[in-house]
Amino acid sequence: MPARRANTRRDASCITAEAVAAYRASDHAGLDRALGLKPWEVSPLEAEGDCPWPTGTAGAMTWPKAVSLRAELEAAITER
Repeated sequence: MPARRANTRRDASCITAEAVAAYRASDHAGLDRALGLKPWEVSPLEAEGDCPWPTGTAGAMTWPKAVSLRAELEAAITER
């Protein structure tokens, strides 16, 4: 039986200087690219307050990740 390969995808929660710069500039495309977000995933730029999407939708499923990324980006800004 063949061995299963490990997922080698880069961790999307890696906060880089490029991601912080895009976040500060409110650059949706640049931030999504820097974080490796898929087109259906919520951008951390939009993740404020309560989730506006109905349960079971892509927006609702990716909301917690976006909120977490936003917190990491905010923390990276205050550390600098």
